[in-house]
Amino acid sequence: MMRLEASTLALLPRRGSGEDAGYLQVAPLLVVERDEDFGVNVGAPLRLRLWGGNGGWVRREDWDSLSDFGQVVRALKLGSDHAPLGVWVGALERYSLLSAHLVRRYSNRMNPDYHPAGAFLTGWAAPFYVEAFTSDVLGARLMGAEVEVDVEHALFGRPRQRQRYTVSLSAVWPGAGRCALRPCCWVWCSWPLDALRCTRLHSLLER
Repeated sequence: MMRLEASTLALLPRRGSGEDAGYLQVAPLLVVERDEDFGVNVGAPLRLRLWGGNGGWVRREDWDSLSDFGQVVRALKLGSDHAPLGVWVGALERYSLLSAHLVRRYSNRMNPDYHPAGAFLTGWAAPFYVEAFTSDVLGARLMGAEVEVDVEHALFGRPRQRQRYTVSLSAVWPGAGRCALRPCCWVWCSWPLDALRCTRLHSLLER
């Protein structure tokens, strides 16, 4: 599927910090999806200057760093909810790292001049579940991972409902060599892991 979206955009700076700028935003999109194992959504908004701004027909701040080129990949999905491995690449909106003890509702697009492509990977090999992410695949910024063990499965064999009782270890690297490490114990209450994976991997291409 191919689609072209167009809209206008006005940027109004704070008092005394610059001049007004107006842009025509054109967003070509190409969407390819095959079953539930593969999908890609490619396209980036091009802000064409109508008035104001600083030089050039295309807004310079949208493409002035390597990370900004990550916005070309709006969404890339490899793997399904039932596959042992799953990969998602694109914008991260309200992202939480598995149990959300270290990363909760994180967005990598809060800065209007910074447009990275983030990614997360999920892996399942009973009784272990692993999730890892990076906020910027083209730059070494926020990264993290969490390993979770299904205690019931490890002690008593395959349960009727997996992920009811788990122990996990999570770590986050916020750049500059720093690291936050937190062991945690989490008891499943209302949402099984399958529902969480489905929310993340199944219909993200519809954004």
